[in-house]
Amino acid sequence: MAKSKTALTSKEKVTGLIYVLSLFLFTTGICIYILFIYKSDYHFANGKKDALTKLERVRMFQAAQSDYFDKITSIDNGVSKINPDVNASYEKRELNYTIGEIKKISDDNKYDARFRIFGQVASFYEMKLFDRERLSASQKNIEKFKVELDNCRAGVETLKNN
Repeated sequence: MAKSKTALTSKEKVTGLIYVLSLFLFTTGICIYILFIYKSDYHFANGKKDALTKLERVRMFQAAQSDYFDKITSIDNGVSKINPDVNASYEKRELNYTIGEIKKISDDNKYDARFRIFGQVASFYEMKLFDRERLSASQKNIEKFKVELDNCRAGVETLKNN
């Protein structure tokens, strides 16, 4: 049993080369068609449209920030200046209304995560206003209990002296 060597003839080599080359060219042609020719306006123009849409959203957010910055500053000043001891319900209503306007921005633009900051700022100022009122009520209670404790001590002293 002798080993048989399979030698390719030059005609077979050329046929194989033509086959591989034609397969390569066919695959390249399909790739070029898919990437550049088939709906060519979609691939590149859509990217530009998306970029322009994102830029417009950024501009809209920056405009909203600058428009509502004065309102947020007025809320901050109002919450800091409000005296919970005084029953100024109109000031509290005005602050709550302005806080509601800020929160509405976040609710109207739920598709954009950047607008959530307005909802968080509104929640912060609601909590700050509530905490100021609660702190004032707690301080009033402490003062009331101190007065009652002093009255109780005075009563105990008078009972001891009698």
